[in-house]
Order: sequence, then structure tokens, then C-alpha cells
Amino acid sequence: MEETLTILKNTPLFRDLTDLQARKILEISREITFSRNETIMEEGKTGDSMYIIIKGSVEVIRNLTLDENDAGEKGKNKVLTKLSSENHALFGEIGLLEESRRTATVRALTDCTLREIKKGAFLALAESDHELGYRVLTNLAHLVSSRLRKADDDIVKLATVLSMVLQE
Repeated sequence: MEETLTILKNTPLFRDLTDLQARKILEISREITFSRNETIMEEGKTGDSMYIIIKGSVEVIRNLTLDENDAGEKGKNKVLTKLSSENHALFGEIGLLEESRRTATVRALTDCTLREIKKGAFLALAESDHELGYRVLTNLAHLVSSRLRKADDDIVKLATVLSMVLQE
């Protein structure tokens, strides 16, 4: 329990929480396990939860086709990144804000232990402890902002390459 609490407090979303606040987060989460190669979440499916990697590693995969019927065809998927417990990684955090379609598939690279937090449980906790809610939502805003800046940079790089290719 203490090891999980330490991991939780080292994730970007729960940084700066007091021990009591981190324990409250731990209380609303549940431990789940996935075997190697098992799909944890699937692109396009609706989700309302986020996950913290306690043990193991996962890969984040995106379908590169516009046609949902082509999803899963060989060569049509791209591994965007790999996440692990060593990096205090989490994913699916937008699920705390809204129930929406997942933007990527996440698959276990190793046997994994995760903590799952559901949107409803988080919002109820944030409503009952405003300071905790403020801290987590501020951290979430920073995390989303950072990811958005990276996506903007990636779009500029892709547009540059595309324009170079089209000029040739």
C-alpha cells in the first residue's frame, strides 16, 4: 500500500498532494491487472476512467487510417509511445473530465498492474474536497497543455515535411 501511495504521488497528475489527499485518491481507485499483449483500452471506444501504471509497461497505438473498418489491418497502426511504471506514467486522463471516445489503443507490453480511477468517483471526491480537486485539475490542465504543445510541434513538423515532398 505504501509503495503504491509513493508511485501515485510521483505521477504528474497527483504531484503536490498531501499524504491524506493521496490516500483519498487511492481509496477511490481500484487495482486491475492485465496480461502481456492484452488490450487495456481501445481507440474509438467510449471511456470514463484513467489509469496509473503501478507495475509493467504499455504501448500506445494509433490507427493511421480514416476508415474505422480498416482498424487493425497490418501496417495501418503506429506505436506512438511506450509508457512504464518507471516513469510514473498514466493514461486516459481525459476520462476524468468527460466520457469520450478514446484517441488511441493501449496494450500491455508486460504483465501490468494498474490503478483505475472512474470519472464519477473522482468528481465526487473533488466536490467533497475542493483543495484536492483544485490541485488535481490544475495538474491536469498543465499535463493537457504540455501534450497539446507537443502535438502542435508535431503538426508543424509534419506540415513542413509534406510541403517539401509536394514541392518535389
